[in-house]
Amino acid sequence: MKAIVPTVPASVWKELYSAAQKFNSLQPWNILDDRDLICVRNPSSGETGFGGVMGSGGELFGFVLYREAEGFHIYRRTIQGEIDRENDDLFEMQNSLNFELGPRSNMMPEDFAVMKQLDLSFKGKNAWPEFRSMVSGYAPWFLTEPEARFLTLGINAACWHHDRVQRGEVGESIRDDECLMYTPVEGSQTEFRSEWEPLPVYEKKPLKPPVLNLGVISSIKAKKLKPDSEWEADAFFLPMPVMDRDRPYFARTAVACQQVSGFVFDMITASPEIPQYQLLADTICSSIEKSGFKPDAIFVRNEEFASALAPLSNVLGIQVRSRKNLSSIEMLKESMLSYMMGEEKGRRGKR
Repeated sequence: MKAIVPTVPASVWKELYSAAQKFNSLQPWNILDDRDLICVRNPSSGETGFGGVMGSGGELFGFVLYREAEGFHIYRRTIQGEIDRENDDLFEMQNSLNFELGPRSNMMPEDFAVMKQLDLSFKGKNAWPEFRSMVSGYAPWFLTEPEARFLTLGINAACWHHDRVQRGEVGESIRDDECLMYTPVEGSQTEFRSEWEPLPVYEKKPLKPPVLNLGVISSIKAKKLKPDSEWEADAFFLPMPVMDRDRPYFARTAVACQQVSGFVFDMITASPEIPQYQLLADTICSSIEKSGFKPDAIFVRNEEFASALAPLSNVLGIQVRSRKNLSSIEMLKESMLSYMMGEEKGRRGKR
């Protein structure tokens, strides 16, 4: 199977590019930044988006529309500086529609095909619109028709809010536990009404315990395991798109290694649908079965993982504890990323 670019009608693209051009002409980043929350509701679907204008820092220009309560949760964590870029899996925390203004060199052939269809061209260093869909575990990809319509609505709401702020009609869009929600007036996509609504509440689903492979567990218990020092184990996405589906995705990888030496006992790769804790449990079991060693303890990235792996810990009689800094895992990830980047540069050089 090959990655497929979604089909979007020319009329929908035309509205989206028109909104992007208006946004660029207003240069809203001169008076707004990503802390000025722009909330919008799609009346036809009920979907809500929570947007932020990019560009006040003078580097990246555009607009990000985070989707629903989960997207708002990611937005708020980002704004409040709660995301640890060293330890959090950033590819896990994706649920938005992104619009960026950049140079022509950033455009893909698929972008140029749409522009050619609409007879569009742009001039300027940061004048070329790029639209992408961001989903947890998947690579940035081209918009579907519903996504293109919703992003158009979000950009138009950002332009409307900018004009209201500039005229002094509104001074804030978020207060206490409320946000100013924009809904298009009937029959229009560029004019909006607004009212204060409660902020969305994101309730993360509790992790279900992993399904333990009883055959592997029995095999482990039948062995006379040798005692070993502490291990580290983690599951994460590798930032190299896999193209064997209609949408490119990132492979989820789990690894278990000896903490003191960094020796890798086993590494398992799976699709993004396999939960982190399930892949982690399978990798730990496989590592013990293959090596014949029983670690003194296994350290994982956070308390959530440690709690999810409690059934495995009880069955094997091995402590699983959380530790923020997994030094051996981090060294391994850096080595893997360096190798992958070298491979990518090599492929580009051969073109």
